[in-house]
Amino acid sequence: GAFRSFAWSAATNGKHKRAGDDDKDVVRHDDQSNGHMEWLGSDGTPRDQQEGVERMAREQYWPSTLMAIGLFAFIATFWAGQAITFITFGEIFRWLALFSFAGNLLPYMRSGLVLGMERLEWFLFNLLAVGPLVFTALLWGNFLLRDEPEAYLLQGNFSRADVLSHWHAHRELPPARRLDEVLSQASAEERAKGYVIGPLLKVSQGALGYAVIDDWQTSVLVRLEDLH
Repeated sequence: GAFRSFAWSAATNGKHKRAGDDDKDVVRHDDQSNGHMEWLGSDGTPRDQQEGVERMAREQYWPSTLMAIGLFAFIATFWAGQAITFITFGEIFRWLALFSFAGNLLPYMRSGLVLGMERLEWFLFNLLAVGPLVFTALLWGNFLLRDEPEAYLLQGNFSRADVLSHWHAHRELPPARRLDEVLSQASAEERAKGYVIGPLLKVSQGALGYAVIDDWQTSVLVRLEDLH
């Protein structure tokens, strides 16, 4: 009888102990549910970390200002720069795409977030500010840092727009003679007249390898005696 009573008491204490452990686990689980469970955002990052990132992105006006400047700068450069630079439209947009999307390859936490921008704002900043402004600076730098020009006397009635259209179509200048070769290539009629008339085009090599129109005169009279 004493052994049976001891066994029953041990079994009862074991049940109570297991029940106590279960209750303790439930409480611990409840504690985690109430205060210690990490809620994840849609991208798998902890929600409190995500909210901290959003708090670091602050309201500011200079990014939108630079975006507007970059957009207008590109429009002006596309209109004026390509009128004096021998560059194709495809090359323009390839360079623009490179400069616009290169910044988005950088880690956002170390680039856009440091500047106080949200992800979408950082993407648009690269697209509308960084890309156009870098392209504009490089294209005008190519024009400003150019070599000594070479003068050509065109054979025909060409305008500046005609020269660029001909180059875009054939990747070469219209029929022309270098100014220092006009005397040796002058026809008998031109020698008899003593002068040559035609459009004068001066072309320089830009710093980035793109040729530019250094000077343009619709019609000039070149005396052959001046070329001796």
